[in-house]
Amino acid sequence: MLWTIRVLVAVIFILILCLGGLCVPAYLAKWGRDLILVLPIEISSPKIDVNKIEDFIEEKFLLTYEIPGSERVSLSNGEYPVTLIGTNSCYSRVLGLLVLEGSFFSGRDWEGRQRQAVLNEKAAFDIFGSSRVTGNRFKLRNEVWLVAGVINDGDEDHCRVYVPSLIRGGGVDALLALTSVGIDEAYVKNSLKTLGIREAAYKFFNFGTITDLLWERVAVIPLFFFALLFLSIIRPLAYKFKAAFAALKEELERRYPGQIFSEERKIILKPALFALGLAIFPILALFLFLRLASICLPWQDIPSLALINRDLFYPHLERLCDYEFASRVLFFISLAVLGGVVACVNVLLTKQSFKGR
Repeated sequence: MLWTIRVLVAVIFILILCLGGLCVPAYLAKWGRDLILVLPIEISSPKIDVNKIEDFIEEKFLLTYEIPGSERVSLSNGEYPVTLIGTNSCYSRVLGLLVLEGSFFSGRDWEGRQRQAVLNEKAAFDIFGSSRVTGNRFKLRNEVWLVAGVINDGDEDHCRVYVPSLIRGGGVDALLALTSVGIDEAYVKNSLKTLGIREAAYKFFNFGTITDLLWERVAVIPLFFFALLFLSIIRPLAYKFKAAFAALKEELERRYPGQIFSEERKIILKPALFALGLAIFPILALFLFLRLASICLPWQDIPSLALINRDLFYPHLERLCDYEFASRVLFFISLAVLGGVVACVNVLLTKQSFKGR
């Protein structure tokens, strides 16, 4: 029995580590819980006009997008390859980006087609050699552009330059919506119909729901543990009840119930308590399994993040995808470890029940 106890302690310790690991991606993913990503199901879906998006933002809620492309910016000392991203003025607000210097271009700049660009840190250092470059100018497509600001967009590998989409040109495929109080997924879906976005043709990825899913995985493990533990207790209880009832029956053949109760009431109380346990623990296990079903069944309606192009809103959405993947792996590991814990507990209870017979 000693080795079983040691294994049980070791497995419980591993399970606690897994639970702690599950909490980490759930906590880190809270960054995106107010975002809803809207993606067309078909690649050939019609593009959304950027002017319609701006009119929508003024009346409803914040939306942003990316129209990426490869370009080269020019200075007197040479040319530099960059990823040029056309977007709108609320891009940094929706993604919660930190503006290191200057500012993101405004809605007035967007409407006026002002040639103002915002650089990420890598672009600022690679092109100008510093992050303090607001007011500097460069050439793009033989036109002079003014650097309006520098942002920390989390991309340490690519030079990215953000410009007003009206000048960049092109239509929009994917949208990123920022929700707030009173704005839920149903409201977003209904509102976006004015842009021609229908549920039949678009997928909606509610990152708030996905963040809740990560925390639900944390909650499922202890619920599942206690549900299985209560089931494991039933069999040893049945053995103990049978033995206690046999002892009571034997005593009743020799003495009156009142005499037994006054002199040795434990003989009566033990089978009663075991019978109560046999009634309570199955009910508790059933309640926990029903609770688990209410948590886990809605998971099948959550669209898989594997459908998302990782280049979209890079690297922010990629990190959310990585957090979800890490959580999924740790969840299945936790379930496997949980099975080991329950097996050890079952062995101990069974040995104890046979020992007591």
